[in-house]
Amino acid sequence: MARKNFSNGTALGSAYRMGAAATIDTPNEGGIPAQTEPPKADSVTLRLEKRTHLDQARYKATLYNYAPGLAEIGWSFIPSLLPAKAGRGESVNRALNEARAVRRAGSKLRRKILAAQADHLLTLTYRENIVDFNQASTDLNRFVRIVKSQLPNWIYIAVAEHQERGAWHWHMAVKGRQDVVFLRSTWRHVVGEGNIDVRPPKGSGRYRLLGLVRYLGKYLAKGFGDNDHALNARRFRSSLGIVIPSQTLSVPKESYSDVKGFALSVLRGTAGT
Repeated sequence: MARKNFSNGTALGSAYRMGAAATIDTPNEGGIPAQTEPPKADSVTLRLEKRTHLDQARYKATLYNYAPGLAEIGWSFIPSLLPAKAGRGESVNRALNEARAVRRAGSKLRRKILAAQADHLLTLTYRENIVDFNQASTDLNRFVRIVKSQLPNWIYIAVAEHQERGAWHWHMAVKGRQDVVFLRSTWRHVVGEGNIDVRPPKGSGRYRLLGLVRYLGKYLAKGFGDNDHALNARRFRSSLGIVIPSQTLSVPKESYSDVKGFALSVLRGTAGT
């Protein structure tokens, strides 16, 4: 049975190589879920029970080693007892669950970009004001099929942007220098009048990769902010076969009181200091 992660955190190893602050969500001491409001009476028993079963629960960490000097680690608390699951649409923490969904999507996007070593930004735009997301998705799918028929190893991670005027267009992370003439002619073949733009983010090496993460992450978060739940699962898509290099680690019991310290130690040993 899948177990729910109550407490988790992540840290980017590249921060140590770049001298920037790592992005960290500090896990809760002892693995007890953080309180954003006073506990309700019916939750007290469950929380006390979790404390009494703490010796049966555990922490786990996942290390993502993308490239020399570029790594990430996340950790989570896995309780021995599971809370009762609310029915669909009945959760009292709906806003919290939606925020978690945004974070999960952002993490998935980030890991795909870093794993693919994508270092250029490709933007596909329409001259016509295309307001139908299904049409925009169909156009993107046709474009990708044609490109991959000629360039089988071409990889992409695409995020949709909904402009204020209602029009859709696509931002894509791609790897390496691109055949601009071929991509432009292919896009125009699909949509008629339209255009493309290809450019690298500022910087080089891992700075460029992280720039793409920030750029596409901004549009992904903006999309979730529209609160159109029917579209959320389709706001970004990517090539099949992007392998995310991950390794699951068991956190020693003696490190349960300082899981963050354990995780950062592993990260420093992987990405360097």
